[in-house]
Amino acid sequence: MGIDIVAVARIADMLDRHGPRFIRRCFHDVEIPSESLEMEQTTGPDPAILASHWAAKEAFLKALGADVRPIPYRDIEVVTSLPGRGRLVLHGRALEALTLAGGNRIHLTLTQEGTLAMASVLIEE
Repeated sequence: MGIDIVAVARIADMLDRHGPRFIRRCFHDVEIPSESLEMEQTTGPDPAILASHWAAKEAFLKALGADVRPIPYRDIEVVTSLPGRGRLVLHGRALEALTLAGGNRIHLTLTQEGTLAMASVLIEE
């Protein structure tokens, strides 16, 4: 099991400082609509949503409990459907690490409250 909490302001700061470069490095293409990365777009992606996705990625890595340094954040895709419900789609090294750890099913819960985003991940064998 893994849990993580992220200040939305921290992600907003990363967006301000690094913009699309930060998004392309840390989020899977499916997570962020390409039109929100265009330079002419003034609004861009919602920092609160990105913060909850970041928390989910961190919570997954904590739940994995292995050496997670070689796993890129882009390999952990967060898919949300209903409020508070989500699922992880793993790619590349993240999927390999889950398989090596003997994990078969992942449960994800997301929440946002004011200036904070939080995620909880449970990996079943």
